[in-house]
Amino acid sequence: MIEKITPPDLQQTDTLLSDLFKEVQKWEGSLAGGTKLGVGAEAINNLLETKVSFGNPKDRLILLTEETFKNSGTELNDIYKQQMRDQYEFYYMIFSVDLIPKAATRFWRLTCQLDFTPKGEQEPIVQAIFPTDKWRAVMNFGVGMDVSLNGNLDWIAGVDSSQLPAFTELLPGELKANVVNKDEFKGFITIPAFKYELGHPEILAVGENNSFCYWRIQDQELQKVGTAKFSIVFKVPKDTESINLEGIAWAEPKINWLAAEIGDVLKEIPFKFRSLLSQDAAASKLARVAVEKWTLNLPHRTIDS
Repeated sequence: MIEKITPPDLQQTDTLLSDLFKEVQKWEGSLAGGTKLGVGAEAINNLLETKVSFGNPKDRLILLTEETFKNSGTELNDIYKQQMRDQYEFYYMIFSVDLIPKAATRFWRLTCQLDFTPKGEQEPIVQAIFPTDKWRAVMNFGVGMDVSLNGNLDWIAGVDSSQLPAFTELLPGELKANVVNKDEFKGFITIPAFKYELGHPEILAVGENNSFCYWRIQDQELQKVGTAKFSIVFKVPKDTESINLEGIAWAEPKINWLAAEIGDVLKEIPFKFRSLLSQDAAASKLARVAVEKWTLNLPHRTIDS
């Protein structure tokens, strides 16, 4: 069974960073003989002021029906037609996480975890998520793409015709059919102009057929991500009026960057901090964290649909 990732505790990360700030400020102040923040204390303060926040998942929460696909010229798979008629309502949602770094703060990993409730017989089921690692080749190419769903509830991407030949040369065989010319793009647009301003991100995405999902994006220039957009298709038993959603997101700083900024006083600060700053795995203990809960009132079909 797939397990959730254990997120860092917001209060503990704030406390740890505040304690580290006080120690570094004390030693840098004694070296400089003044009250102005030194390089290390300023770096920690900037990290403390960095914000991770969520967009509103209610903004792009859309009911998916047979008509949704038919009107865009897409034939829905018979299995999903039957499920939509007899068992489930399907929904599409864009979920966004904003990383707003302060000054020259550097990050390397962003994790976003979503948990849908209630559990049990009325449990929501995640049908499809985007992006996943198989799309990394497209994202690494560095151009925007429009993302949509085909009749199998699988993702397809539309790119400019001038870019298509280069794309098809680079893509693995199983993905070639999912990348098409924008001018011939069928399907309603779920994410327009999707692009991360990163180098070569690694993406771990988990959660299909569960009631939770998560993404983990790694990149050495993660602070350039700005707004990370994620897409989810989920289904709920018919007659479900609302569901609950909890989101947890955290951005982990680059430990070697922080250790270098503190370098002048690194030998002076307590051992627990020196040990912390020698381990890449400790980045989660210094992460910037956002936690939020929503109740989503689900849109329903009109009588004539």
